[in-house]
Amino acid sequence: MKTVKSALTVSTMLACVAAVGTTQQTNSQQSLAPSSTTPSDRTPSPARAIKVSIATVGSAFGPPTERYKAGDQIPIAITMTNTSNADVLACISSDLYQNLPSLTKDGKPVPVMNWQSYERTNAQRNHICEKENLPQAILLKPNESKLVDWFVLSDNPEAGEGEAWYDPLPPGKYELTIQRRLECCEGAMVESNKASFEVVP
Repeated sequence: MKTVKSALTVSTMLACVAAVGTTQQTNSQQSLAPSSTTPSDRTPSPARAIKVSIATVGSAFGPPTERYKAGDQIPIAITMTNTSNADVLACISSDLYQNLPSLTKDGKPVPVMNWQSYERTNAQRNHICEKENLPQAILLKPNESKLVDWFVLSDNPEAGEGEAWYDPLPPGKYELTIQRRLECCEGAMVESNKASFEVVP
C-alpha cells in the first residue's frame, strides 16, 4: 500500500506538469467561498475554501494529455486552489484515505479493482491512517493554485510501478471525477471537476 510518495517522484511530477493548473478545468466546480467578510471568512474550513481540480497527464508523468494507448499508465494530477481571502491548510496522506475516483466508460460505471476496495475498507476499519501514515501539511495562500498530489488511475501490471485503482483500460471514451478528502484521515470530501480522456488500440 502506498503511504508516502517519494520526494523525487513528486518533484518530477511538478516539473513535468506545471501547466496542469490551466488545463482540463472547463467543468470545474463552483467556488464555495463566502462573498462577505465575517470572522468565519478569515478562518475558512478547507472544504469551503478549496477547489479540487484533476487532469490526465502523460505516462511516466509527462505533459497533460487526453489520449492514451491501451495498456498505458494513466497518471492523474491533483491541483488545489484556495478560493478564500485567508491562508488554508490541507493535508497529503495516502490515496486510500483521500481519493475516491468515479470512472465511466462510454457512460457506464467502471468498477475499481477488488484489492483497492478491500484495502480501503480495511484501512477505515482499523484506523491505519492514524497508526502508520506520515501526513504532510500543505499551506495554500489566498487565491493560490498548487499542484499538490497525484495518483495512478490505471496501469499495466507487468510494467507498472504505481498502485493503480483500475485494471488496464480497454479502448473507449472515459470520464473521471474524484472525491478528495482535504484532511489527513477523516473529514469532509470535495468533488473535483470532470476530466475526459480516450483510450485507443
